Amino acid sequence: MGFIQSYIKFLASKIEDDIEKHVAEFLPRGKNLTYLDCGCDNGSKTISRAKIISTNEILGFENISERANLAREKGIKVYNSDLNERWPLGDSSVDCITATEVVEHLVNLDNFFSESQRVLKKGGKIIISTENLAAYHNIMALILGNQPYTGPYLSKVYPIGHRPSAKFYQHTLPMDPHINVMTFKSLIQLLRNYRFKIIYKKGIGFYPLFSPISDFFSGIDYLHASYAMVMAQK
Repeated sequence: MGFIQSYIKFLASKIEDDIEKHVAEFLPRGKNLTYLDCGCDNGSKTISRAKIISTNEILGFENISERANLAREKGIKVYNSDLNERWPLGDSSVDCITATEVVEHLVNLDNFFSESQRVLKKGGKIIISTENLAAYHNIMALILGNQPYTGPYLSKVYPIGHRPSAKFYQHTLPMDPHINVMTFKSLIQLLRNYRFKIIYKKGIGFYPLFSPISDFFSGIDYLHASYAMVMAQK
């Protein structure tokens, strides 16, 4: 693996760690809280977050059966459900929802936000992180006439555009590509349109800069950070 590939992987790993750190800060605390993780994968992060909340009421959505079964083995009640369709949960039944690097894979964002609003209890929180279409590395890609690095991805077979991760990230799971990639402002607008109150917003990462330089720039110009992170309340 060359230097550029190693460097991009290093930056991506740092951003993933930063996102998880802020999720931990935003999570509510309480033994009787019901926690839902949208796109829970194998459940490892879900369980870690549930421990921070101090709850055993752990729900997950995961439509890849192989990963869903691994999450079930960890004690998570996993639904093999499509987030683009109505969720198999009752009204006002959940205290906290997380969706980290999930919404960009969805076809029906209106369904996601309306269902989140429906199943959350009054005062419940939703924590979302997603790649930012308005990040400077995407703007530069467009100036050069290329697809934005974060998508939308046009092919599941070929890396159309100059997406740097395409050559060395092994996507072996049958997940949908990035379909609905949004700007930070658009994420906030969607949440407000679906009657959520924005509690906290933060930009994370500033490709191709590394920490702590990237932390400084994503702090003063979060609208152009690599990732958008928002906590909102019903």
